Amino acid sequence: MIKIGLVGAADARSRWFLAAARRRRAGVRIVGLSEPDPTVREEAARLLDLPAWQDHLSMLDAVAPNLVAVAQADPGRVVIDALRHNADVLVLPPLCGTAAELDSIVELAATTGRRVSAAVTYRGHPATRTAQELIKRLGRVELVSLLVDAASDEARTSILEAMDVFRVLTGAPIDRVTMITDGHPAREDDPAELRTGFGELILVGSADAAADAPAFEVRRRPDDAGHREVIQIVGDEGAVEWDTRTGTLRSALAGRDPVTVSCGAPDQAEWLLNNLIRRREPLISTEYSAALTRALLSAELS
Repeated sequence: MIKIGLVGAADARSRWFLAAARRRRAGVRIVGLSEPDPTVREEAARLLDLPAWQDHLSMLDAVAPNLVAVAQADPGRVVIDALRHNADVLVLPPLCGTAAELDSIVELAATTGRRVSAAVTYRGHPATRTAQELIKRLGRVELVSLLVDAASDEARTSILEAMDVFRVLTGAPIDRVTMITDGHPAREDDPAELRTGFGELILVGSADAAADAPAFEVRRRPDDAGHREVIQIVGDEGAVEWDTRTGTLRSALAGRDPVTVSCGAPDQAEWLLNNLIRRREPLISTEYSAALTRALLSAELS
């Protein structure tokens, strides 16, 4: 029996972890939750008919879950405490906010044999699968670009989601990431037409040092951009653009008319349940989850 303890109920994405309880899946049960906001805690406990605590340590001690799902900002302390309570952990990325916390998480996971998985979900979206089908028509992938509206905790999660999509589409993990700030040569050299059309360059990365390796970038658009989050995949034979909020995919390929299709809405809860919660070996490993977080932390500290 997989006994899940939920940490954080205020974030709407916590609902992804509750699918097992709502759908009464055999072998998976939510046994308790913690949430510091008393109003949210009481409402969630009432709706789900679950015991609830103000702090995660009290919940861990009381119900002893063997999987802890974390849906709150700055989750590092919770992940560490869950591992010390001999539980696997599923957490909305990033895993933590500091390099010291990440080192502790990696060490504890190794010594306890417990798993920590970043709950990345874009790879399970129908649009990602469609983009994979289009890769052969795009030719060599040159660039994967994420366009976000602002720098925030949610934007950090989106960056890690896009880095994971880069891995899925190119077959290579991003191993070098650099934050681009005022005065950085990359920003100074960024063409004005790109800044105007797609936004200010804030982060760049690549899979390796080879000159022809696919590149990754993040651009921050003006606040009036309409709260759209877009992933663009550019190859030498065309480009694909995916609006992650609507599921709309647009392709412009050499020798073909532009095409716009709706890939439908994702089912993040079902994807997490089948690929990270119920699998004996989660699709997203501890090593890969830590590498994603470390890349982002190293960029923010550079």
